Amino acid sequence: MGVGLSLAAWCFLELIHQIQTWVFTDIPKDLGYHNGAPMWLYLVILGLAGVVAAFAIVRLPGKGGHIPAEGLKVGGATTQPIELPGIVLAALATIGLGLVLGPEAPLIALGAGLGLWAIRTIRSDTPDQAQAVIAASGSFAAMSMIFGSPIIAAVILLEALGLDRERLPLLLLPGLLAAGIGSLVSIGMGSLTGLSSSAYALGPLALPSFARPDVADFAWTIPLGIVIAMLCYAVRRIGLETLRGVPRRPLLLVPAAGIVVALLAIAFHATSGHSVNAVLFSGQDALPTLVSAAGSWSISALLLVIAFKGAA
Repeated sequence: MGVGLSLAAWCFLELIHQIQTWVFTDIPKDLGYHNGAPMWLYLVILGLAGVVAAFAIVRLPGKGGHIPAEGLKVGGATTQPIELPGIVLAALATIGLGLVLGPEAPLIALGAGLGLWAIRTIRSDTPDQAQAVIAASGSFAAMSMIFGSPIIAAVILLEALGLDRERLPLLLLPGLLAAGIGSLVSIGMGSLTGLSSSAYALGPLALPSFARPDVADFAWTIPLGIVIAMLCYAVRRIGLETLRGVPRRPLLLVPAAGIVVALLAIAFHATSGHSVNAVLFSGQDALPTLVSAAGSWSISALLLVIAFKGAA
């Protein structure tokens, strides 16, 4: 199951990357725009992403999956196999078409749902505890596809699962095994197909050498950490406040939210001169470029990308 679920996760992530390349690179070239997509295309694409996501939320089981504004958590009922089509459709529409979301929650749902489907197919009378272990292990395997180390995926999921002392030993060993298998499958599929995982995997960043921290480093790092926490709280509050009104008319308001995200990205490009991609997408695509080309970013541009991407 670890191998099969890892392959499914790899296909999911690779499909997202191919959708992004096709929509934002190939289609503009076919339309005659060889210097990048025109700004109006972002309005069309992100509005369309909202339409597809709203359809998945309203018409398909599972309501499109996890609500990002509620944070990364895996509480409540396990994702059921019947909910997977709606979750995957919403994920492909939002992440693949540029909205500011990451693949972590869909991967957790994909691994858990496929794990449950597999174990129930093999043995329909599988005990509930065994089903829970298989579902969690599937999530471990899927999550490890976007990290260079299975340990990172395991730590994140153990935190998200919120396990007590009794359940932790039951899931730790099979979860780590599944995460290790997922990492190996990621390496193997990248080598076999020639498709680079760097488009969606969070690998090591090329950071400048740093000898040692001194008093001055601590003096600015600690206040910066406090400010970052306040910004994260503000972003989360924006999401929760938006969440109050959107479920009333999702078929209208979710596409409208997609258009607003496109407008924010366009406004960032107009004010900073940097690409709209710094605001759109999940972030791991832009992070290595941002770090490696840090000298080309002014303080004002960094503040703008935080503000616009946070609002988006």
